[in-house]
Amino acid sequence: MREKYVEERFPRYFEFGTHQDSCLVDIASSLNDTVATVAPEHAINLIKDRDAVLDMLVKLALKLDEIDTEAFKKIWY
Repeated sequence: MREKYVEERFPRYFEFGTHQDSCLVDIASSLNDTVATVAPEHAINLIKDRDAVLDMLVKLALKLDEIDTEAFKKIWY
């Protein structure tokens, strides 16, 4: 199990573009051009929260694979 496998399945978010009036930004992932259009301050929180969840999922997946590979395979695959 590698970290990239989690990120391929559940990609991280990033700021994709700013609207002309700069009041809104688009949030995207590698799978979707626009996941959401939000105020810049909400984009920061959305991206930060998504990263925290993915970081935790990576740690859980790596630990489960280390402890019980067969259980991990049943869940992941």
